Amino acid sequence: MRQPSAFGIPVGYPDLRDDPPLGRRNLVNVAVTLWVPIPAIACALVLFRWFPAGSIPPDPGWVWPGSADEAAALLLHHPLLAANLLFLLFVDLQFWGIALFQRSSWLIDPYWTLLPPLLALFYVAHPLAEPEGTRAALSIGILLVWSVRLTWNYFRRERWRFGVREDWRYAKMRAERRHFWLEQLGVVYTVQHLMLVGLSLPFWAIAFRDVTFGALDVILFVLAASGIAIARVADTQLDRFMLENEARRARGEAGIPVLERGIWRTSRHPNYFGEQLFWWSIAGFGVVCGEPWVVVGTAFNSTVLAAVTVMTERRMLAVPERREAFEAYRRHTSVWVPWWPRRESTRAAPSARGS
Repeated sequence: MRQPSAFGIPVGYPDLRDDPPLGRRNLVNVAVTLWVPIPAIACALVLFRWFPAGSIPPDPGWVWPGSADEAAALLLHHPLLAANLLFLLFVDLQFWGIALFQRSSWLIDPYWTLLPPLLALFYVAHPLAEPEGTRAALSIGILLVWSVRLTWNYFRRERWRFGVREDWRYAKMRAERRHFWLEQLGVVYTVQHLMLVGLSLPFWAIAFRDVTFGALDVILFVLAASGIAIARVADTQLDRFMLENEARRARGEAGIPVLERGIWRTSRHPNYFGEQLFWWSIAGFGVVCGEPWVVVGTAFNSTVLAAVTVMTERRMLAVPERREAFEAYRRHTSVWVPWWPRRESTRAAPSARGS
């Protein structure tokens, strides 16, 4: 039985027959993955140690620096500027260069889970940072749990390979657009810049605003942990569904078109809901610290995810063997927020969100 596809892009887990774990391609991509954060981390450490401890000069103001010391002082007094500059150089441009060479923008997917912790640690480790200790520890601790969980889920989905496939949306654009090699600097990396730096803004507030820890912080931590738990349950149920369908196709049987059991019975995208609950809880820490404007990054991410939800559902409908079942699923199941089905389903299986 052939593997389903939509828009010319395979749906489901990747075919790994040509990509052994110790194959050249996989080993090269492992090396690339390990290399890419090193220049940014090295630059951040050089910046933090540019001046002896306690001797950082005053902010030179928003003028073009006339010396290396003035440039270092400007970047230290404006950590958001420094973070965006490092992201531009070592994610936008470096990742784009690698994508041009490899003809795939796969690298941004695993680093989606690693860049927020790197940005958060950049802010908290900054020599001018003065965070409230308990809030900083709890927020960064739960962020690291989020990162480990999502990174593990990504590599589980990719069968523990590096760079086997590109995100289906970018693969579709690459196949359809003649100049995608140039467009991807904006379509892929600039958008990811705004999303990832934006999502990490609350950690700037946590690092530089020493506000007394209180009950609201505890509530936000519990909500963030709940978001991680919901997303983990959803992803695990989806993984089992995908494996079940893979086994059915191997036996020559038809796959189950739509996942309607477990938490997927109450939401068409429960993993998206869990992610949003997590990030809006993190944004709440920024509000508690007296910087409510930092939610703009979370709001932008939610807007993008709403568009991605529409794209994902259109992709589900583009698979002929799934269309009828998914249309019925949509009629009685909430989009994001888990809720009681509007009517009892007559089917018995789950829908693959990002398969």
